[in-house]
Amino acid sequence: MEQSYVETNVKKKMTVQVMLLRIILVIAVLVLFLITMRRPLFMVLALGSAVLLFWYWPRFKEEWEYIFCDGQLDFDIIQGGERRKHKQRIELEHADAVAPIDSPKLDGYRHLQKLDYSSLQPDASLYGIVTKISDQGDKVMILFEPDEKMIQAMYMKSPSIVEKPMV
Repeated sequence: MEQSYVETNVKKKMTVQVMLLRIILVIAVLVLFLITMRRPLFMVLALGSAVLLFWYWPRFKEEWEYIFCDGQLDFDIIQGGERRKHKQRIELEHADAVAPIDSPKLDGYRHLQKLDYSSLQPDASLYGIVTKISDQGDKVMILFEPDEKMIQAMYMKSPSIVEKPMV
């Protein structure tokens, strides 16, 4: 039997909350430096916070990585281009449905809790996977952005579960 392996990456859009957090952190560091003009004891705290901000700044850039390998779909988030966190692994054969988000196949599942593993871009072609998460036991809908190659590999593995987009 032939194994299938497909990998897709999508860059996550910067949200308003993340931009506000970045602004607040920069202002906090600047305020600490202004305080050091009056009280030199705060210089260590100001320098430490500046170094910490410089170290943490690249983690604000995030991208999702989807890996489909022979029936398993992994969702990982990559922060700053180097730090990877594994978020979820699902078995395609245990899923109820995989379809474009506006498909009638997902109509009966729209009330479920949603896990958003997408780029948050308004023009993205979103897909939904309805499945049980092993540690919770409840069904959820996972939103993600596979490419055509990944959809084809998933369809070849489970044609009754995966709906291909109409062209």
